[in-house]
Amino acid sequence: MPLWLAAFEAWAVARLLRSPTFHSAVRNIHKRVHEARHGKDPSEMGGTNIDDPEKSSRFFKYFKDELKEQFWGRPPPRK
Repeated sequence: MPLWLAAFEAWAVARLLRSPTFHSAVRNIHKRVHEARHGKDPSEMGGTNIDDPEKSSRFFKYFKDELKEQFWGRPPPRK
């Protein structure tokens, strides 16, 4: 690798690492990956958002399916 290319690469990397925009982007990506792997952190939800909003929609879907199965007289699936 030519010396001027190595010097340019070192300068570009140093400038990128000093950039607050770069660190903000990396922080947001890390947060999304961590939430995808481990779920949302309860402390980030705040005091009034203790329940996960997706849980209520899952409950209503489950409730609707149960009513349909009871109406049509099908036995529940075995687990």
